[in-house]
Amino acid sequence: MKNTYDPQVIYDMFDRFGFKLLRIDQFDSGSFAKLRAEIEHEKLSVAQLLEIATRLMSMEQSENIDVQIVHVDMHHRTMSLNITTREEEVTILG
Repeated sequence: MKNTYDPQVIYDMFDRFGFKLLRIDQFDSGSFAKLRAEIEHEKLSVAQLLEIATRLMSMEQSENIDVQIVHVDMHHRTMSLNITTREEEVTILG
């Protein structure tokens, strides 16, 4: 992901990794967005939490972003996340 200007790109990216986004906030800075995603489970086992973390780590690697889990709300079955795009490294071959 190059920037966060287009909310649909963010929705599509999370959908590809099996997350339903409920809301996107503060996406217009270009490199940062605040998100709220649905948690499919009524209660989270350790294995389910690991599976969520694994999908988020895969997303970080394939989309060149950093994901920060801000809050997990099991009462409302949501989690708040921040994403930040990574600077692309420029390599000069000489």
